[in-house]
Amino acid sequence: MLRFLFWSLLILNAMLLSLNLGWLGKWSLDEREPLRMKAEKRADKLTVLSASATQDLVDAAAAKAVPPIACFEFAGLNLADSQQLEEKLKPLAMGARQTRSEIAEVATNMVYLPPLANQDAADKKVALIKKMGMTDVYVVQDQSPLRWAISLGVFKTPEAAKNYLASVQKKGLKEAKIAPRAVSASKFVLRFSDVTVAEKKTLDQLQSQVPNMDAHECKSSDAAPKSP
Repeated sequence: MLRFLFWSLLILNAMLLSLNLGWLGKWSLDEREPLRMKAEKRADKLTVLSASATQDLVDAAAAKAVPPIACFEFAGLNLADSQQLEEKLKPLAMGARQTRSEIAEVATNMVYLPPLANQDAADKKVALIKKMGMTDVYVVQDQSPLRWAISLGVFKTPEAAKNYLASVQKKGLKEAKIAPRAVSASKFVLRFSDVTVAEKKTLDQLQSQVPNMDAHECKSSDAAPKSP
């Protein structure tokens, strides 16, 4: 028994001596722990993001999570408005996902200026109005109480006519009125397919610039086919 204890103590002392002399490697926690922490943190590989950059990442992730709108359209446009919108939409570069079509509809609400003395006076007034950026105007020439009046636009619904009336009055045409009048007019529709969140934001901004425009998602039966 004494011999066993003697050899056990001898082996233990030999191991302690080897550890102190470094023959078994360095086992100090003070030396190893900073190295482990440094390897875990790798401060040189970390990047601090600004608040705006973080928000951009959040917005991008949210945009990916929202499916695109299958079909959206701007309807009830006159030719001038449709062309102006197409010009403003060029930065989106939607390509085949953006189309324009022309439809004939019977409008029964006319925004107009009261009749002038004669055609010469009406023509001069039309020229002044066009300089204000309003192109969808003409002189009423039929044999009716509105002869020599100036049509500023015809609309399918009273609501659209009222909205347009308010906009032209803000431009200085305070005498403008609304009258019932059946007129066959050409209207244009801009249709967009697979609209992303970012594109929809741009469309919403443009929508506010054309007060008489009807902007909405397409009906299921009219939805444009998805682009390949």
